[in-house]
Amino acid sequence: MSVEIEEIKAGKPSVRVLRKAARLIRKGAVIVCPTDSGYALAANALDTRAVVKVFNLKGRAYSNPIHVAVNSLEMAERYAHINPEAEQLAHSFLPGALTMVLSKKEIVPSLLVAGRDTIGIRIPDNRVILDLASITDLPITATSANVSGQPTPYSVPEVLNLLGEAVEQVALILDQGSIVSRGLSTIVDLTVSPPQLLRQGLVSWLEIRQVLQAL
Repeated sequence: MSVEIEEIKAGKPSVRVLRKAARLIRKGAVIVCPTDSGYALAANALDTRAVVKVFNLKGRAYSNPIHVAVNSLEMAERYAHINPEAEQLAHSFLPGALTMVLSKKEIVPSLLVAGRDTIGIRIPDNRVILDLASITDLPITATSANVSGQPTPYSVPEVLNLLGEAVEQVALILDQGSIVSRGLSTIVDLTVSPPQLLRQGLVSWLEIRQVLQAL
């Protein structure tokens, strides 16, 4: 088993390493990248062939949509319809471990979202993946770097163990060390009224409700 691994600092990521990773993503490759809630499989979310690689690498059902990471709410507006609830939650919790499910725009490939009219948007509190989104100027897939059904990996040794031979399909691993936050992002559906909690994660549903009730 051989896969290229580059160490990267959380607070001051190497520009050389980021540019190398960005080039691979633009070419349609899949890399492993840290987020604020574990390591993720990062690829160009607008490239259907790259998205297929992510699904196949994970053994993920095509009926299960993949969420994306962007670097700002302004970038998110290219791919999703931003409503007042999303603006307020973004102001309160992002960057952070919150995924907002919003109505998608036409540019988003149907395959990515399992044929749905919605897309999950993340702005992770992690400079590496935010910088990658900035450099590529693309939405980045943000699904955990594991085979579907397995635990979320919080270190590169865990990634290697969980992916097994499938890691050969990964072009590069960005190693930030162990991720301190041990938990998932909270997922909230903002396309329904009232908004619905789809998954409880690191951001409290109680806090989210308090923000939404203030609108």
